[in-house]
Amino acid sequence: MRICGFILAAGLGTRLRPLFPDQPKPLVPLGGRPAISWALSFLESCKVSRVIVNTHYRRERMREALPRLVPPGVDLVLSEEESLLGTGGGILNAREHFRGFDWLVVVNADILADLRPAPHFRRAMKERADVHLVLSTRGPESERGRIGLRPSGNLWFGGEEREPGIRSGIFLGIHFVRPWVFEGFALEGAPSVIDLYRKMRGEGLRIRGSFTRAFWIDLGTEDGFRRALEHLAPPPGKGPGAGG
Repeated sequence: MRICGFILAAGLGTRLRPLFPDQPKPLVPLGGRPAISWALSFLESCKVSRVIVNTHYRRERMREALPRLVPPGVDLVLSEEESLLGTGGGILNAREHFRGFDWLVVVNADILADLRPAPHFRRAMKERADVHLVLSTRGPESERGRIGLRPSGNLWFGGEEREPGIRSGIFLGIHFVRPWVFEGFALEGAPSVIDLYRKMRGEGLRIRGSFTRAFWIDLGTEDGFRRALEHLAPPPGKGPGAGG
């Protein structure tokens, strides 16, 4: 089985500019390593043979740094965007690089999650999903009510009529996708990937999901970044140079 990874990393990172004025968000230091390396480690655990990273802001720095961060034996492809294409547009723009793979594992560069991918990946395959999203019940109130899971296992999108038994969640930006589903969609309009999934479901594709209780943080805000640093900090007495 051939698996390709995709890291959405083209955002401007404006909310972190007060902390890192000149640094692209995926390269800010987090736990002794560039933030994007946590996403790369996640994809390595998925046994990807290729990683695609879309870039925009300060992409020359991304171009220089990323080859040193990719795990050995994994092919790196940079999809550089002259203008921002949105989460869906960024994936559509790179279609030629993941055609022929069996699965595409998409992650956001600005999400840190203590998540084991295997249970969700197995469920996606067992349910013969075309798209499988990972959701959490924990997260910012501003994100609630946008997505959820129907009793049938199919996704519910905010704005649609609610039915009994819908479990609301927050999308972690982690999705397991059959690559062919992105064929036939136009790049114009900087679409969001959620809008694309709405359309796919309307065309009869199986858009599924599962919940995780794993710890996760949005790294895109100052508060989230500081909480991530606290989470990754070694316990008292276990730091560098500690006795024992």
